[in-house]
Amino acid sequence: MDDDHVASLPFVKGRGGIFCRGCSGLNLFSALDLGELPIANELLEFGEGSLEKFPLHLKVCAECKLGQVADVVTPERIFRDYRYLSSMSTTFLQHASNFVNQRVQEGMFSPGDWVLEIASNDGYLLKSFLPFGIKAIGIEPAENVAKISRSLGIHTISEFFSSRLAKELLTKHGYPKLIIANNVMAHVPDLIDFIKGLAVLCGPETQISIENPSLANIFTGMQFDTIYHEHFSYLSASAVATVSQKNGLQLFKVDELSIHGGSNRYWLRSLSKGGPTHSSVDAIVNSEEISGLFDASKWTNYSATVSKILENFRKWLGESSDQGMRIYGYGAAAKASTILNSIDLEVDLIRAIADASLEKQNRFMSPHGIKIISPEKLFTEKPTDIVIFPWNIESEIASYLRANLGKGVRLWCAIPEMRQVKS
Repeated sequence: MDDDHVASLPFVKGRGGIFCRGCSGLNLFSALDLGELPIANELLEFGEGSLEKFPLHLKVCAECKLGQVADVVTPERIFRDYRYLSSMSTTFLQHASNFVNQRVQEGMFSPGDWVLEIASNDGYLLKSFLPFGIKAIGIEPAENVAKISRSLGIHTISEFFSSRLAKELLTKHGYPKLIIANNVMAHVPDLIDFIKGLAVLCGPETQISIENPSLANIFTGMQFDTIYHEHFSYLSASAVATVSQKNGLQLFKVDELSIHGGSNRYWLRSLSKGGPTHSSVDAIVNSEEISGLFDASKWTNYSATVSKILENFRKWLGESSDQGMRIYGYGAAAKASTILNSIDLEVDLIRAIADASLEKQNRFMSPHGIKIISPEKLFTEKPTDIVIFPWNIESEIASYLRANLGKGVRLWCAIPEMRQVKS
């Protein structure tokens, strides 16, 4: 991405954060300012250290309804060496398998059809197409993660998706029958070019499935810990409908999902194909308006509540430590980074964070130097209390911890409020 192109992008560093990346509008209001935080998945290799911090300020466009933070960090820095592996969660694996099986059972595919997944990670989803003989191509810019996908026999391209790459794919392979873009549309600073790329590859029979946690769930569920630098955009159905239509696509259906603590699956097709939209589109768009999702005053109240949640979490950690509790964390997720770096955390209040990913173990959560250990190591440490940071797979993790540590250890979540996990 050259400097001239970067300078032309909406809502970028150096432009004051005043241009919406969805519609280039000027009417953005402040929703939540978390101050300056380090990059969530940028983990230290050697104990305590100093990492760059960048502003993390959620704004909402009053015109197209897109939530967004300024792209002060380049995608190359965030995603070229990426530590998140989708296959670490059995919940996500089952969700992906169910999605593929449902599409096959619906009879979506004919001989010769192919599937494209953008941000295919370690092949956790595309591998489910292989037993059906369906050609699958993944796009995954993180080379360390793409290697895992290739080892499964999945053709994986290590580039960032763009309208340019879309044209190359169309020339080589024709139109895909299905394009999957799970948890990626939020990750691109140049949202307009991304959607234009989707439109390039969207033939008359192509369907596009986009899954992302919804801005509405962040708002109503107090899920502020899902705000971090790699999430440039925070999608609402209203925004997806508007921005897609401006770029040649039509939002024709929305599925509400429980995955990731509440997500929407947006179904897009070529605008030229036309046809009636499913009732779910109007229903969700209307519910967003009624909830106050685009009301600046409601977000002022939200911000005050977030401050209280952070204050209570910090107080609980301090008091629990004073009482001799051995507090650990589970899940060195980006969520953990957001919440821990939003409080004035003292060293050793959390002794370590366990994570099943080999990509994260023996690194340290910045900037406090909290070591990331294996679950097996956690089991030998005799914790009295464990904070589960990936609350979106709370049940999966709680069952795993109970099976290995028994019922004596107390399990906690801090979102949407400090609470003990009952099991």
